[in-house]
Amino acid sequence: MSRRRRATPTALDRVIGAISPTMGLRRLQARQALALVSGYEGGRRGRRATEEWRTAAASANADTLPDLEVLRARSRDLYRNDPLARSAINTPVTHVVGTGHVVRPEIDADMLGLTPEAKADWERRARAVWRDWAGSVDADLTRTQTFAELEDLGQRSVRLSGDVLVILRFRPRPGRLLATTLQMVEADRVSNPTGMRDGPRLAGGVELDDDGAPLAYHVSDRHMIDLGRTGGLNWTRVPAWAADGSRNVLHLHGVRERPDMTRYVPDLAPVIETLKQRSRYAEAELMAAVVNACFAIGLRTEEGDGSEGLEAAAGATAALPIRITEPGQIFDLGPNEAVESFTPGRPSAAFEPFISALAQEVGAGVDLPHELLTKAFNASYSASRAAIEMAWATFRGARRRHVVQFCQPVYEAVIAEAVARRVLDAPGFFGDPLRRRAWLGATWMGPARPTIDPAKDATADRAYLDMGATTRTRIVAERFGEDWEAVEARLADEAARRLADGVATPVHAAASTPAANPEDSE
Repeated sequence: MSRRRRATPTALDRVIGAISPTMGLRRLQARQALALVSGYEGGRRGRRATEEWRTAAASANADTLPDLEVLRARSRDLYRNDPLARSAINTPVTHVVGTGHVVRPEIDADMLGLTPEAKADWERRARAVWRDWAGSVDADLTRTQTFAELEDLGQRSVRLSGDVLVILRFRPRPGRLLATTLQMVEADRVSNPTGMRDGPRLAGGVELDDDGAPLAYHVSDRHMIDLGRTGGLNWTRVPAWAADGSRNVLHLHGVRERPDMTRYVPDLAPVIETLKQRSRYAEAELMAAVVNACFAIGLRTEEGDGSEGLEAAAGATAALPIRITEPGQIFDLGPNEAVESFTPGRPSAAFEPFISALAQEVGAGVDLPHELLTKAFNASYSASRAAIEMAWATFRGARRRHVVQFCQPVYEAVIAEAVARRVLDAPGFFGDPLRRRAWLGATWMGPARPTIDPAKDATADRAYLDMGATTRTRIVAERFGEDWEAVEARLADEAARRLADGVATPVHAAASTPAANPEDSE
């Protein structure tokens, strides 16, 4: 391939060249000159900084699928053994899912022609049905986790492996109201049967239709490497959609970065090498510091053979590993032997700044401020608040994807089964798509938004509420992760009990203006 930009003759160039070769040559020379001086510097092939930078404009699947197996394995290894990698996964999961999302059914009463009383009654019954299902381990096919715990597993799997499948199954259990259950399938088990090559209709275990939409998922019965399991794998083709158009399979994943993307990479993919090298450096510095802290000596004799006895005792024929002595150990020296100190100069003074710089690089790579990544808020109040605000913007987007991909579809499946079993009465649910959508309206509330100054945040919330820029529902959801109606009901119950007990102190104390905090030093 040529390293110079060349102007390709167009159809007009060829016509002009056929009529007047001189004019055609001049035109082509002018276009060649423009090609050499215009365009992006990053696209030049003749510059020394980029001449060895070889890339190819491949499709999303061609760039992603060949490396997925290695990326997942390395991501999981870092999560198991590197504290910074573990924080990069756990921190977003904590703030996106936390203890689980709370649903508040909000049906469209105008579309359904319901009175406010009928609307409130139906929503209470739907909430009761959901809580009965979601609060039981029977929500999990393996009868191990509740729905909130499955939320955590799903979000953690997305970030650790790139994506995860949730298959909606029906498993009637004695004493249970509904039979809907969820089967979580790890990313590795979704693959092409018998090692088939990826193509336009089957890529990464996902079977696609003519429009590129998922038609089915091919799931193996186990991992390739599993304890006590031998023999070949068997695949099951799971249709993505049911006959009525509802989802059979939920594909949970992160941001779709490119069109036609079928599978997704772990969150740690851009920083895997940085994390591994950082871990090696930290381990080397730690070992050097341990050696330095112990009583390390060197033996010097007049004959220069002070180490021969040590080598013979160890039976070493090659380089000996460092053997750590007990701190404060005293040695008896032989004739003509002297002690010389050994000072490796550890820990290095540059260790902490360098590790901090790498933590900032990793934080940028996983879209997480390094203050949250390292759990160290050593800057000013303003800087710490800015870090939380930036992180919250990322968490809000991830929470929205989580609700759209997982929470809402599962809620719809549960309510649909409840309607089919006549546990809930919803006229027109299965016959009219618009009425079905009206019955399935819901709002989801996740974990509380982090705050570093509750008094300031409460003052701001009160101001926004007075301006009409927010609602009590949103404030209670963001600050406490709860449903305002449930909080209001508890307050009313407490007020009634206090009144019955003759307690004169009002439930809502008069709001006092918090004292202004001194300016933070930057």
